[in-house]
Amino acid sequence: MPNFAIIENGKVVNSVVAEANYAAEQGWVELPNNVGIDWDYVNGQFVDNRPVLEVVTPSAPTKEELLAQLNALSAQIQALE
Repeated sequence: MPNFAIIENGKVVNSVVAEANYAAEQGWVELPNNVGIDWDYVNGQFVDNRPVLEVVTPSAPTKEELLAQLNALSAQIQALE
């Protein structure tokens, strides 16, 4: 059985496996293999307008930053004693 897209306000909100006749009755659209939830459906075409996530790798702390953290933690430990 094929997958179908449930579309609301031009956006694929869910995908379901169903018989073609039932899917047609529901107004669902057959879903191509490479399309999924959050894609847009514009003028009968699926469009990937999902935001591109950018991976940001934080820079390693400097020696001075690490020493400052160590001093702050040492002060907290001493305050507990």
